Amino acid sequence: MPVLAMLLAALLWASSMIGAKLAVTELAISEVVAGRFLFAAGLLWAIVLLTRQPVRLDQAKRPLLMGMLDPGLVSLLMVWALQHTSAVNASVFWALMPLIMPIAGRLVLKEAINPMVVAGALLAVTGAIMLVWVNQTAGEGNLFGDMLAVCGVLCAVGSVLLARRVAQQQGRPMVTTAWQMTTALIIGGVALLILEQPAEIVERVSHGPLPLMLYLGMIATAGPFFLLNFAMRHLPVGRISLFASLVGPLSVPMAALVLGETIQGLEIAAIAIVMLGVFLPALFSRENLARLRPDRDIRRLSELTFVVFDTETTGLEPSAGDRIVQIAAVRIEGGVIRRDRIFDELVNPGRAIPLLSTTFHGLTDRDVAGSRSIAPVLTDFREFCGDSVLVAHNAAFDMKFLELAQADGAPVFAQPVLDTLLLSAVLEPGAREHDLDALAARHGAAFEGRHTALGDSLATAEIFLALLALAEKAETLDQLTALSRKARRFRRLQKQY
Repeated sequence: MPVLAMLLAALLWASSMIGAKLAVTELAISEVVAGRFLFAAGLLWAIVLLTRQPVRLDQAKRPLLMGMLDPGLVSLLMVWALQHTSAVNASVFWALMPLIMPIAGRLVLKEAINPMVVAGALLAVTGAIMLVWVNQTAGEGNLFGDMLAVCGVLCAVGSVLLARRVAQQQGRPMVTTAWQMTTALIIGGVALLILEQPAEIVERVSHGPLPLMLYLGMIATAGPFFLLNFAMRHLPVGRISLFASLVGPLSVPMAALVLGETIQGLEIAAIAIVMLGVFLPALFSRENLARLRPDRDIRRLSELTFVVFDTETTGLEPSAGDRIVQIAAVRIEGGVIRRDRIFDELVNPGRAIPLLSTTFHGLTDRDVAGSRSIAPVLTDFREFCGDSVLVAHNAAFDMKFLELAQADGAPVFAQPVLDTLLLSAVLEPGAREHDLDALAARHGAAFEGRHTALGDSLATAEIFLALLALAEKAETLDQLTALSRKARRFRRLQKQY
């Protein structure tokens, strides 16, 4: 779903380039910018009010700053650029983002740099450079306009970094986007008052491009920014930025159909290169590579060390701001649960623990008040894990918390992960229930403290060994991982995290 959201966002952004190019032939820059934000902000706040989504003023600071950068300043710069350069050139410079964002994400958000994302970014930028060169040789480019577009891209980079933090800590993409459009409207309105005569604007818009402005605001502006803020909860900024490369290629056929700009053979080749760069990380993902090598006999299960872990948290929505309050783990070596090799630590989540959560795990604010924050705790846990294979029940839930903790300085956990929920769904197809309690009952695993991280880890370790015994044909890690992938229904459900 996040990938589809970003594909649709890229399509809408490409159409906004073409629409803005048309609009500036009849309206001034500030009129186009302010008008689209007025319609976008109005639509978004109407949806927020109708759906009764909670609006907290203390969470508005970052979304407002996001809106000042993008689409506020970005739109002013890009519409200005469109007065001097071609729509294709203005769109193509967004392909710079995939090169900048992985580095920015690493420096600011501590996100890991995926080599396939970097390779895809290089391909995408190569295609973008080809598009720019073809357009300049055809007399459709302009250096000043191109530089304005580059400045717009840099503002967008800053906004994306903020958006990732907001998505991780706050969620609610509709409210975030509404705040974002509000600041953008203020910037556009100030520019409008300074540069134009507002009394004449209504008449020009109503007798001219009103339908176009409605489309630019309500669909081509509100739509893609909402989709971006939604996808930010699920994808790292390096991967998100690759989709910006699609704006240029998607704008080429639109520019030809609507604006009459020419399409040349080299442009088609450049578009193909950009498309390959965008989809390269997905094509060569660990999961797809594993499918190509299902019988790869490199690491045998009997030779592996496993770390079975569990977390207790402030709630069940990691992407909406919930945090870890306890993490525990036990090692399995040589098929034996090593009760002398245990990790167990409380974590200060930096926020209040809701009473409802306390009723499950028993932990209160007082219990964790003197504990360390998540970054140093996970640093020690990463050392405890070493190169072991991670195991958890409903692992996607726990791994999402570990991933989000990277924004607070926690290390990256790149080890293979096995999930007893997925394994049970495949190895025990006749069973109706696959939750931890049901698995413990079926396999005789005893809880030494249910809903404590250590108690659940020890029970999960016993369950995991029982499931390994059922997976008779799986001798390697790849083969066991391939079994897990067959639990498609549960894997779809886990994407909510």
